[in-house]
Amino acid sequence: MELLIKVVALCVIGAVLALLLREQKQVLAIFVIAAIVVATVPLLLNICTEIFSFFNTLIVLSSLPEDVFQPMVKVVGIAAVTKIGTSLCKEAESDTAAALLEMGGTCCALLVALPLMRMVLELLGQML
Repeated sequence: MELLIKVVALCVIGAVLALLLREQKQVLAIFVIAAIVVATVPLLLNICTEIFSFFNTLIVLSSLPEDVFQPMVKVVGIAAVTKIGTSLCKEAESDTAAALLEMGGTCCALLVALPLMRMVLELLGQML
């Protein structure tokens, strides 16, 4: 909870600063937003290590192969990176780049999920 408060405070202060700078220098406002991202990522990595630890425990306890969980973790990572990148593009008033990034993120997520989809199809084939 303490980590979440730090992230929220950092983002709110940065957003207010970017809003104030936007009137004077649009480029500086974009750099402030980028600095917020760079400063927040290490804080969020602490949360991610706890999540990965949980997934490792889940893999061990479920006795399922790691190949089942790996695509899911990758898709979540792709979604997070895509969301941040899209927001930065929209902040820079480049809606076209944001839309292309969303499409690219969707394609990458589907590509990463293909092995899991193949496993499901094989399982269905065995059941029929």
